[in-house]
Amino acid sequence: MHFSQKALSLVVFLMLVVSSAAQAKRVVERPYFFASNNNKLEIERVTLGKKATVLDVKIYQAGGKVSIDSHAVLAANGVTYAYLGSPQLPKGVFVKVPECGYVSATLRFKPMPETTTEFDFREVSDNSGWNIYGVRLDGRRPQDDIPQHLLQQAFDKKVELPSTDLNLGKTVVNVRLVGYKPEYGTTLDVLVENWFSPYRMPFDHDSISVDGTCSISANAILPTIATIRVNRMEIPFLAVPHDTTTVIVDLTTLALAATHLFADDASVKKYVWFEGKYAAVDTELQSVKEKLDVYGKTFFDDICGMTPLQYRDYVQKVYEQKLHAIDADPTISIATRTLAHSYLSMNYASALFGFKNNIAMAPMVVGKKGVRRADLSVDTLSYFKPLEQLPILHSKNQRYYSFLADFTSSFCRQYMAADPLLDDIAVGKRLSRSLGRKHLLTEQQMAAARDSIANDMVRELLFADNEDLKSQQKSSDEKMAAMIKTANSSSVYSIIDIDPKMSAKQIFPLIINKYKGKTLLLDFWNTWCMPCRAAMSAIRPLKEQLTDVVYVYIADASSPVGKWGEMIKTISGVHVRLTEDQADALSDLYHFSGIPTYFVVNKEGKITYQTTSFPGVDKLREVLKSE
Repeated sequence: MHFSQKALSLVVFLMLVVSSAAQAKRVVERPYFFASNNNKLEIERVTLGKKATVLDVKIYQAGGKVSIDSHAVLAANGVTYAYLGSPQLPKGVFVKVPECGYVSATLRFKPMPETTTEFDFREVSDNSGWNIYGVRLDGRRPQDDIPQHLLQQAFDKKVELPSTDLNLGKTVVNVRLVGYKPEYGTTLDVLVENWFSPYRMPFDHDSISVDGTCSISANAILPTIATIRVNRMEIPFLAVPHDTTTVIVDLTTLALAATHLFADDASVKKYVWFEGKYAAVDTELQSVKEKLDVYGKTFFDDICGMTPLQYRDYVQKVYEQKLHAIDADPTISIATRTLAHSYLSMNYASALFGFKNNIAMAPMVVGKKGVRRADLSVDTLSYFKPLEQLPILHSKNQRYYSFLADFTSSFCRQYMAADPLLDDIAVGKRLSRSLGRKHLLTEQQMAAARDSIANDMVRELLFADNEDLKSQQKSSDEKMAAMIKTANSSSVYSIIDIDPKMSAKQIFPLIINKYKGKTLLLDFWNTWCMPCRAAMSAIRPLKEQLTDVVYVYIADASSPVGKWGEMIKTISGVHVRLTEDQADALSDLYHFSGIPTYFVVNKEGKITYQTTSFPGVDKLREVLKSE
């Protein structure tokens, strides 16, 4: 009996210990945060225990592979807590994303104090990884200080749209990011389409003022919907020649709205304010932005494997549904409804005209193999019959559409009202192809523009875009010269200066001969390529082990020179920057079509290994050690 009582007491004691241990854990569901430099990693739960701090996360990505850098840390109150590992994402291993579009994982870190109220998740210290800042453990949602006059804005619903008459001039966009901090690594793009030279101005953390402001001016000839992209969250607005738009963005609320966790919360629906003549239209565009085109988030999934007739019926159904949704919205003005109608209808027509490309590309876009190739032949007379009754194709309101230049072919124009403007756009579009490749117009091209473009404003728009490119190239050359000078005194990285006129056949021999007698790993990448940057992080331990290998990183001019210059400071090795033409010529010469692409060159200067997409750390180690 005495023994039974002692055993019972022991059991009770152990239950109390287990209970106390369970109670010692602190669990925070759906933690708020201040900022994130990505739209992929989301923290769903934080558990603060005595042995580890555990993060339950989801990583959203359409196909491909993902991993967590082994150098990831949690940072709180000036102390960092190392990453211990994950059963689902082992260190150094890239895991394939399943068809559901996300990977669920449990990430374990050294234990933070259970009294911690806020921390940062830093996968990579230089912001090239997935970082989340100011994760709150007190249940309180962060609030940015939005000026009171913006919170009390009221607009006149009788605002009128600007005229569709040509009016060449600058459109100015002033952006203010409320809650901005340089260390957040916020990305900001302003995209203004003007037929001949799409303005995509990427502002990185080093080009945004410390107060979170920046400004852009772009050539414009007609009012059209442009886009501001903050951390990949798109904000449409009306860009008008000779006009200024001010855009104020609440970064914290936008970051929450961009997640799957908080997107449906009513409190995150409002994160942008506008000031300017068309602020009312800009504000209302936010409520209809998902209805401005037929290309929804699941578009390519939906059309994958369709026949042309199935595709046409699908696109028409989506168009009619979105058109009805615009008409049924009682909160928008006649001006915004007219603009949204015009834009959606032109986008619908564009989707029909592009049926062959869209159907053919769908399997590649969604990553589905074995999809039976459809017969893309159609009777054009009956297939495009719905366009005969589309009012926008016979209205000047079609000029509000950003991509009007896509409708200049003779085939498209047989469905549209005659407009001499389209003739001039067609000529300018043909002559401006070189601008897209960062080549200035030649004297012959400028002479052809003077002879063939009847409208003075259209011709002057082409010339103005050419002058802007000239200024951009001068600025880029000056930045590049300064970077090379800085690199010459760096012990971490160096730059090989490649002549823009050098042929592709000369580039590899130049690099290889410079380091003959050593093993080289050539890594083709770009600043915008997230898989490239993730792979760079993954091979850092390998670089520390194999110090006799020369690591050469090759990017092209599609990487903004300022961003490229900042990033290479933290990427030890040799760096090369090519023109886009040189990069394309190299990919043709060595038969690769994507990045990251890797080449291993042995000590005799022979290429012994080549692969596109990251092969994994172990494979690279094996290949490099064998040389």
